[in-house]
Amino acid sequence: MSASSVQEEMRILVFNVGSSSLSFKVYKHSEVLLKGKCHRVGVKTSQPSFVEVLHGEIDSHKDIDLPDHVTATRHVLDFLGAQGIDFEAVGHRFADGGGYFEKGTLVDDGTRPLLDRCASLAPLHNVAALAMIDVVAERFFALPQFVVFDSTFHAGLPDVARAYALPVELADRYRKHGFHGLSYADVLEQANWYLGENHFKAIALHLGTGGSSACALRDGYPVDTSMGYSPLQGLVMNTRCGDTDPGIIVDLVQQGYVAEDLIRVLHRESGLFGLSGGISSDIRDLLACMEHDARAKLAFDLYVYRVKQYVGAYAAAMNGLDVLIFTDDVGLRVPEVRSAVCRDMDALGIEVDESRNLAASPDRIEPLHAQGSRVRILAIPNDEERAIYAEGVQLLQDAVPDSR
Repeated sequence: MSASSVQEEMRILVFNVGSSSLSFKVYKHSEVLLKGKCHRVGVKTSQPSFVEVLHGEIDSHKDIDLPDHVTATRHVLDFLGAQGIDFEAVGHRFADGGGYFEKGTLVDDGTRPLLDRCASLAPLHNVAALAMIDVVAERFFALPQFVVFDSTFHAGLPDVARAYALPVELADRYRKHGFHGLSYADVLEQANWYLGENHFKAIALHLGTGGSSACALRDGYPVDTSMGYSPLQGLVMNTRCGDTDPGIIVDLVQQGYVAEDLIRVLHRESGLFGLSGGISSDIRDLLACMEHDARAKLAFDLYVYRVKQYVGAYAAAMNGLDVLIFTDDVGLRVPEVRSAVCRDMDALGIEVDESRNLAASPDRIEPLHAQGSRVRILAIPNDEERAIYAEGVQLLQDAVPDSR
């Protein structure tokens, strides 16, 4: 197969691993042949985990136990096999390349050891992605696989945003990597198209059912982002703590906590789930019960408060704000969160139109700002899988000698 025929002929399965979800799409000719998503993977919520699939006449929703991403991956592969849908390559989202990779890469004997070294940087994502790569390799030994990195988008962050105030020998080793880069690159491109311009100051809010982050963008380039060396920093997330006083970590170590304990507590038992007392890690569940449960209300309020803090901080860092963008599952599908974030933000020029907000579809770009709002407010669906596919096609083309 020549390099030029890779994009024309190959069917490519793309997996997009989230901390509590697994999205998947099958592409050919840059067109989506099938898409679906495994929801509530490996988390405890008041609702069951489920898989949804859209393929031609098939539009299914199936409740199924999904204790981890390996189970979800096997279910997807079983479903595709049962439908007779084959593919010639598989792509994966990898949260953090740890500085070893400047761009995406094929998975082979040379790159796999480096990917393994990155596992601990994003335990909820990188570990799952590696396990999924192994599941695919077990079933399809010779099938090419590739990974595309979330952190690449933030590689050009200014030094002042990347640095931590540590002793210099540690500051050189530990720097902000940033995450959700695939999502930010996609919504920024869409915002440029929708607004008909690319010179503006924007804050994008990637609010997911797993991880969440904020990103400050000036004239198409990232200025700062809330996640740091690891995906723990920043906003309150479903099971991750977000910004936390390091003194708490020191105190826990003095009490006898070891690394495995801290990973469990900070990555899997904190955030909305922990602060609500284990009611749920899904903010939609907390919304449903917060009127009569003070723990659920506190978790919701802190989630919103932290988002508002970052919006204010980034507006100050850029000396202004022109566009506020909401994206990902919560950002697109929970108008109560958008309303709460925008409430009492008129000093920054943010005024939401509540009727627009409530009526907004999650499947298209929606303007949400009120007439007279100095800041344009947009809800923009993100398509990380498209970015993974596009970069993967180039990687596969580069790996095939051109026969011309």
